[in-house]
Amino acid sequence: MHFYATQDQLAKALSMVSRAIMPQNNLPILSGVQLEARDNVLTLTATDLFTTLQAEIAVEVSQPGYVVLPATLLTELVQRIPTATLELETEDSSGKTLVKYGKNRATLHGFGSERLPEFQSMEGPGDTITIGSGIFARLARELLFACAKDETRPILKGVSIKLDSGRLVFATTDGTRLSHTWVAIPEYRGEVRECVVPAKIIAEAARLSSAEDAQLTLGRNLIRVQTGSAVVVSRLLDGQYPDYQRVIPQEFVVQGRIRVSDFRGALERANLIAARDRTSSVRIHHQVGQLDISASAAEFGQTHESVEFDSHGQELDLLFNPTFLLDALKSLEGEEAVLEFSGIQSPLRLRDTENAQYSHIVLPLRQLV
Repeated sequence: MHFYATQDQLAKALSMVSRAIMPQNNLPILSGVQLEARDNVLTLTATDLFTTLQAEIAVEVSQPGYVVLPATLLTELVQRIPTATLELETEDSSGKTLVKYGKNRATLHGFGSERLPEFQSMEGPGDTITIGSGIFARLARELLFACAKDETRPILKGVSIKLDSGRLVFATTDGTRLSHTWVAIPEYRGEVRECVVPAKIIAEAARLSSAEDAQLTLGRNLIRVQTGSAVVVSRLLDGQYPDYQRVIPQEFVVQGRIRVSDFRGALERANLIAARDRTSSVRIHHQVGQLDISASAAEFGQTHESVEFDSHGQELDLLFNPTFLLDALKSLEGEEAVLEFSGIQSPLRLRDTENAQYSHIVLPLRQLV
């Protein structure tokens, strides 16, 4: 294999596909990136056998072929090459590869004539829909923080997707909080489809489609997101996602609007104290027109603040994990949020005034009587 490429394009493509590689794996070749050159196109592929990332760039191919090279080493080398163009040539089937740039060269040892393991193909025709540019970035901001972080229930580390007539519904939960949003898909009138995808697929799709539309395809066993010359493909997660609709409250005893910056600032200051106490909780007391936010830690002190809250409803006194509330507030776009309390020991719904599709549910902490 022998081709000429521009340094910036190759560096960008290598950085993108290398995100599929896990730091530790049982097969050494999975630490490599596969380069395949033909018809003046270089295809770069990396996989962890669950997710595959692939990119294509235009190159000048003088001899077609392929090689698998250590991804980290190749990426870091190309990123540091000072010339605008470079030349890459595999000498023989041993995988030994020359990288030439200007008067200089480096030799990398690849994986011989091995290829990356073949990724499974999509079963069935699949349903393909268009997702507008920037939407995956919004979804990543609104959803991924609420995924479970541990392995207790692996299904909760994923994102629930429901493709229904006219819209695509997303949800994430770790068992104590829930993010829920949807995207209008007016052109879809097919069957209802439900699946759970790895959170990584949303994060990668957000990077790929920040400036252009993406094509999302749901198959029976895979999800694929393609934009331009880049594509990410992942297996679906096995298991039953919780029926999260049951925890979304429908009736509220307190409703109102609050300035996000005021509420967030008060919570951040209260959390300075709360984080030093074993309960890690803040107390939120509602009375019409304001929220009182307080925290205490026996050896460190107390804090108490009042924030204007354009509200109506009954007086309430609840405990919350401040980190959960702060995560939700950071996901909002507008200057104001709608807070809706459903009662003592019942969920709080937090909604974005700028994005009616999105809401976040947080369970209060149990109070000792």
